[in-house]
This record gives sequence, structure tokens and C-alpha cells, in this order.
Amino acid sequence: MEGEQPLLGKRILNTRGKKQAAEFSMKITAAGGTPIELPLLTFEKPKNTTIIKNTLCNLKSYDWLIFTSKNGVDSFFDFYNQVVEEAGMNLPLPKIAVVGTKTEKALLTKGYKPELVPEEFIAEGLFKSLKPFVKKGARFLLARGNLARSYLVDELIRHGAEATDLVVYETVGDSREKERLITLLKDKQIDIITFTSPSTVKQFYKMVEQLEWQLWTKNLIFACIGPETEKCAKQLHIPIHICPAHYTIDHLLTEIVDYLKAQEGEK
Repeated sequence: MEGEQPLLGKRILNTRGKKQAAEFSMKITAAGGTPIELPLLTFEKPKNTTIIKNTLCNLKSYDWLIFTSKNGVDSFFDFYNQVVEEAGMNLPLPKIAVVGTKTEKALLTKGYKPELVPEEFIAEGLFKSLKPFVKKGARFLLARGNLARSYLVDELIRHGAEATDLVVYETVGDSREKERLITLLKDKQIDIITFTSPSTVKQFYKMVEQLEWQLWTKNLIFACIGPETEKCAKQLHIPIHICPAHYTIDHLLTEIVDYLKAQEGEK
């Protein structure tokens, strides 16, 4: 899409958290579109940090450290650096596995390279890649958010390993811009709505479920990343028109462009 503006005139609702929204908005703008940032989620530190710090002090007892999101990486290292500073000594990390390229990129910025990145950027793909290392007595530490799926932990334990699910950040629905969202929908100021997680879908639905949202969005395009996000949307009767096979915002934008071109070709 470099040098082209295939999204010219399209207004795209970017529902990512405030810190995460900027990169996606820049890519939308580069493709000629108009990003409308309206964060549906916010991220907070867990209240009980003692458990986190105690766990990090015992990192050497784990065989693997697993990250399933950029937020997990950032939050983990905020705590890790604090613990290292307080302890006055280095705390070597175990082997690291990440769920996908965006998480890998976040890890690289911290100065660490993952041992394992799956071909399929979802929990199922990650477990498939980890399976050769899963055995009785093997210990896995998952640094994640409070709303992360239980699949990885369940499968690790089911196959005989020990799994510690460490919540390093909390995802909280953000309803502060509910009135703005309603105005955007009612006044037909949006062409495409994007969701990047089941949590964003649920928060969107929570904010509009008592209103005539289906009437307001009947001509809109809904796009999402990942099968779990799509599944969640369908359960709430939100029609998903675009869901790329690869679970990144770059692939999402490519699929949006292809979808629009196909629509133009039908006219």
C-alpha cells in the first residue's frame, strides 16, 4: 500500500487502548484513511503487586516465560526492572516464548530475543510449538492480563507441566466516550469499525446494547483480528465482514483494502 491511498475518504474507528492506538492510526492515515480514535479499554496495574514481585524473585525456578501480548511484555518488565533495582542484582530470565511478531518486537525493545515464535499467532498455535518442551515437572510462567483465555494454562497442566498464570496488568472497559460513540454512529460519521480483541467487542456491545445500534450500523463494515474476536462478535450478533488469516494490524488493513476493492468491483 506504500505510495497509494486505497482508504481515501474512509473513516475508520480505532478502538484500541490509548497507548496502542497510535501505530494503527498512523497506518490508516498512510493509506489515505481517516482514523477516529475511541479507546474502549484501559490498562491498569494489578492491585496486589506483592505476588508479582515474589514470583519474579524466583524466576530461576521456571523453564519458560510466556508472553501473549505487547501489554504483557511492557507490564512484566516494569515490575522486573523494579525488582532488579530493589534486589541490587541481576535476575536471569528463563527461555522465552511469545505468541506473535508484535509481541516479539516488544520483547526485542527490552533487549531480549525469544526462543520460540509460533507460525500461528494465537494460543493454540503457541501451545503446538511449545508441545515438544511440555513434560512432567516442566515449569511455565505466563505473564498476562486478567482477561487472558485459560487455554494455554489448561493445556500445559493437562499435559503434565506446571503453569503459573501471573497477572501483570488488568484490562478495564472504558466507557468515558460513550456519548461520542453514540453520536458518531447516529450521525453516520464512521465507515468501518475495527476490533482487535474480544474485550473491545464486549465493551462496544456494553455501551450500545440498549440502543438502536443495529439500525445505525447496518451499512457499516465490521473488521476484526483473530478467531476469538470474531467468535465473540458473532455471539453478540455483531456481523463481521473482515477477519484476516494472519492476526496483525497490517494484515487487517490489507484485508480491508481488498474488501473495499471487491465492493467497488461489484458496482
